[in-house]
Amino acid sequence: MPPAAEDARPAEGGFTLLEFLAAFAILTLFLSAILAALAVAIRGDHQAAFLTLGSALAKGRLAAAGIDYPLRPGTTGGVLPNGYLWQAEIGRYARVPLGRDRSAAGYRVAVTVAEPTGRGGRSLTLRSIVLDREGRR
Repeated sequence: MPPAAEDARPAEGGFTLLEFLAAFAILTLFLSAILAALAVAIRGDHQAAFLTLGSALAKGRLAAAGIDYPLRPGTTGGVLPNGYLWQAEIGRYARVPLGRDRSAAGYRVAVTVAEPTGRGGRSLTLRSIVLDREGRR
């Protein structure tokens, strides 16, 4: 028996609603993963930029110990031209013999550099022993 005329209609091309929703869900998951990875990469880039700049600024403040600010036990600090904050904590370390009847005072210096308020609140601390070039007590 031949098939009825209405059963012989041609197959329609295209997607069903269920296929579309499945494809859309997969695309959404894929884009979410890409955006999450991008956010992590941007955060890491900002952290690396801060560490690069912060360590250079802290090294500069350590090198300035006894020149730009005195080597006296206590705390000193200020604001750098780019808006970053710095603070140096200075404590006595020991007298260091330099040779014949000469010695220099040693100081523990910890310099902390912090981002300006409202930019993430990151900070970096470098520590070193600094000799007083004048040899003062």
